[in-house]
Amino acid sequence: MAKPAAGSPYIYGIDALRFVCALMVTVFHLGFASWASPLYLRPYKMPLIENIAQPGWVGVELFFVISGFVIVNSAASASAMSFLKGRILRLYPAVWICASLTLIVIATQDVNRRIIKNYLRSITLYPAGPWIDGQYWTLACEICFYALVFIMCAAGQKMRMPALALGLSLASTAFIALLSAFPDSAVLAVFTDTAWRAIPFYYGCQFAIGIYIWRLSQGRMSRVSWLGFICALGTGVAQIYMAGENTSDRTLAAAGHPFSPFPAISIWVAGLIFILASVGYGERISRLPGSLLKSVKTLGAMTYPLYLLHFAIGVQLLDWLTDLGMTPLMALALAVAIVCALSLAVCKWGEPSIRSALRSIFDRFGQRAAALQTKESRV
Repeated sequence: MAKPAAGSPYIYGIDALRFVCALMVTVFHLGFASWASPLYLRPYKMPLIENIAQPGWVGVELFFVISGFVIVNSAASASAMSFLKGRILRLYPAVWICASLTLIVIATQDVNRRIIKNYLRSITLYPAGPWIDGQYWTLACEICFYALVFIMCAAGQKMRMPALALGLSLASTAFIALLSAFPDSAVLAVFTDTAWRAIPFYYGCQFAIGIYIWRLSQGRMSRVSWLGFICALGTGVAQIYMAGENTSDRTLAAAGHPFSPFPAISIWVAGLIFILASVGYGERISRLPGSLLKSVKTLGAMTYPLYLLHFAIGVQLLDWLTDLGMTPLMALALAVAIVCALSLAVCKWGEPSIRSALRSIFDRFGQRAAALQTKESRV
């Protein structure tokens, strides 16, 4: 999904990592959180895979790193309006389809005014929840970051992306330090447990790391950038450690024992190394067989719908399949396969048609605006 510079090879590794992250989050939610989280507490349990499934939540942090890299790369060669148009075409088609599919599945159990409101918030990408499905909260974080990048593009400050990265690094470092010193602060909890968490304090370091990796790929790292990068990396480790401890505390009662945050930290570090390797060896990777590279691209395209679809639909599938007598692990494997198949259908046949229609609408508005400007200039 990203090219570090004009004429550079497509970075297939980013697509591969995206899909792995989406799969990690899917297995975490369906294979662990569905029965261990106090919000769900399904009657089945999957202790055999809990140590594999539990650290999968860190896929979200890696998504934010990837966004930092990809979004700044996209903005580098785009005007403010073309950047905005690109984000709309990327986000809305899938969310319209996936939120509607989720609503249909939820409707088999219950439909009320609250669910309809949640659905409307979801299809409009309203930044404050609740939404049709819990994982939509990350879209609010993404949109807040996109807004910062858009403002810089609109202000003609694209060359000052290192300042954005440094600002995110320092703000996140200060926030994590305060959170560590005052873990029970109700004021700080507003930015971790409510809609205000979309403001990039808690997760800002992850976006900053992505920006710095992009700068590194361009050979544009100054001393200040290196200091900011190191700061963001250290804060990223601290943020994941905190998130791991919080996740472990929430699931302690159902799981029966705590979980170390270090597996999640190890996965995150491996993900960062993979991104660096994907960028550094992008040209060699692009020489791999075309059929393989096409498949990797498809997996990358599946990632967004998979992330949107997997939770509510996946948990409902687990309920149905275990009620039919399947073992939890068999039900998990089938549920994951089904949501992956749905995601493939959405990215192959659903998104392109909606995106094409939206693009046509944008083009018509653009033509009318250009005609109006021409008419006014003649007057």
